[in-house]
Amino acid sequence: MPETLRIVENLPSIFYTPILATVTAGFLEAEGYEGVLGAHAKGLNNLHALNSGEIHVLGTAPSSAFAWLEKGESDPLPVHVAICNHCDGFFIVSRETFPVFSWADLAGRSVVSCNFSPQPKASLRMLLRREGVNPNDIDWLDDKATMTEAMEAFKQGQGDFLHIQQPYAFQLVEDGVGTVVASVGKSLGPMAFSTLAMSRNFINWQSGAAHAFMRAYIKCRHWMHFNSAENIACKVEHLFPQFSHRAIVKSVEAYKNIGAWQPDPRISEPGYERMVEMWMAEGLMKNPHPYNRVVYQELAEDVLQGV
Repeated sequence: MPETLRIVENLPSIFYTPILATVTAGFLEAEGYEGVLGAHAKGLNNLHALNSGEIHVLGTAPSSAFAWLEKGESDPLPVHVAICNHCDGFFIVSRETFPVFSWADLAGRSVVSCNFSPQPKASLRMLLRREGVNPNDIDWLDDKATMTEAMEAFKQGQGDFLHIQQPYAFQLVEDGVGTVVASVGKSLGPMAFSTLAMSRNFINWQSGAAHAFMRAYIKCRHWMHFNSAENIACKVEHLFPQFSHRAIVKSVEAYKNIGAWQPDPRISEPGYERMVEMWMAEGLMKNPHPYNRVVYQELAEDVLQGV
């Protein structure tokens, strides 16, 4: 029997296809490991689960490290070993059609969003400020705990706009409820929006498994870069049975088009610093924690160099 690696994705979203397809498209199996995908406890509990060995790979974001460091956790900080998404993955769905949408169109209107993490809203607020829009001029309907709840609230008539990931946005289009008018990631540009984390114990004491996962993950990212949205969608759509095939394909295509899934697995320092800038601007952390305190690039470098 192959050794099992337990992999927790951040949220149920097409945005995290690089993690999902590493398992579902057979890349991890080709390295001799069985991958088990699944959700786990949220927030800092997932980082503790990495340290305990309960899970091996976590889809997360640098901000999880920021929260850990700000709280002064006593356990060793799990390290961020690879990028998942090179930009924000949220889109804006509108009830009305705009010949030409601008971010100023959100001013004075209501926006349904989720509160499972402060990061998506912080990212949108940073973009709005850059575009000359005061985020405080928006009526934020941000009491929804999940994207499913936010989507259902919008379907039931709440809000003028919806701030959400894929495939939720395109499913609403398929249902005739709204129109996708903008991508936050496309407008805001590159940043280390989501990442993969491992514990140092896993990297050091199960080095073979850690390297095998990274090899599979890099091969998957290359495959995704050079393959069609249709082919990629076919490998992950069984994980999203409540969404149409068309919505899944359009979602994959959208993330490819905004550059969310570049082949390079490394977390760039400029991309990391944009995350620090965002969290500092929103008052979500007091100290600008340095890149080398959070990111461990050596694992990806080893695999890229064939070590």
